[in-house]
Amino acid sequence: MKCYPQLWLSFIFALWAFHCCFATEIFDFEELKNETRPFQLQVMRLVCLDLPYEETVLTLCRAFLRRNQPTLLRVTLEVPGLYNYVLLQFRLHYKFRTYQPFLIDGEIDICTFVKESKLDPVPSYIYSVMQEVAPDLSAPCPLGNKTFNVTTMFKVEYAPKSVPAGDYRMDIRVASRANVTLINFQVYVAVRRKGVLGSMLDW
Repeated sequence: MKCYPQLWLSFIFALWAFHCCFATEIFDFEELKNETRPFQLQVMRLVCLDLPYEETVLTLCRAFLRRNQPTLLRVTLEVPGLYNYVLLQFRLHYKFRTYQPFLIDGEIDICTFVKESKLDPVPSYIYSVMQEVAPDLSAPCPLGNKTFNVTTMFKVEYAPKSVPAGDYRMDIRVASRANVTLINFQVYVAVRRKGVLGSMLDW
């Protein structure tokens, strides 16, 4: 019988998604952020895209790798205008041979999300992480008329409790109501199981 690796991997990830990712508790950020994770997570790169921006000025976008410490992320973005609608788009990719969309994909209006019923666990999780890593961006609207100086880390406790080992890329785009990009960036992350050789199937 022939072996179809891609089909087999898709089946395994489908099972993982059914049992884990779409369960509300896996994205209950406040409950889970203090739990120990069975994996290590390291941000490898931060890349800002589509420069220059029409309505904002980006002067710093960089990841600082540090030995035995979480990677330091620094972004400086001047936002002269005021916005009562700020669209946050997010999409997670997993690296097979190339990066492919993987489970987490959506968008929220930052200005109204905090007022709405948070029935969808994935946007709620993304918003909760954003509050931790960039609290200025989750402040009450209107947003803007300032320079955002973000110095932060993506800690392992911000990740869901069950994550397949491998290489990931998270795409984040922030836009105005007119769909003008305010900032667009990619975060590259490596996830490895503790104590064993990193493997996508070891989870």
